[in-house]
Amino acid sequence: MKLLNKNLIFVTAYAPVIIWAVAIFVVSGQQVIPGFSLQTTDFLFKKAGHMTAYAIMYLLLFRAQRITRPQDTSYRVWLLPLIFTVLYAVSDELHQSFVSGRHGTLRDVGFDSLGAAIAFLKLYKYL
Repeated sequence: MKLLNKNLIFVTAYAPVIIWAVAIFVVSGQQVIPGFSLQTTDFLFKKAGHMTAYAIMYLLLFRAQRITRPQDTSYRVWLLPLIFTVLYAVSDELHQSFVSGRHGTLRDVGFDSLGAAIAFLKLYKYL
């Protein structure tokens, strides 16, 4: 029974992370609309979207860590979600390099990582 409760806690903690990761994967697999121009406003909204998506990814992973390891107060609870989020950003850009009409960029990894880092810093400041 105790194992069942532990598994249920794990699943409910990480299900939002997995759902969010799948959502990012699906959206990044969409082709770009032909003839779509990159205007400054469009660029800013897209980069804000990158930062927001990966800030949410960090927060979901942090939440999952706190639920599954409530007694752990070490730096790992803070840094492991950040490391995983950055690695997921890298893997997402690699994924985009295989999608027709898309390409992965280090710049986007930077914006993704910046979003995660901002979430990390804000959360660390308030908790």
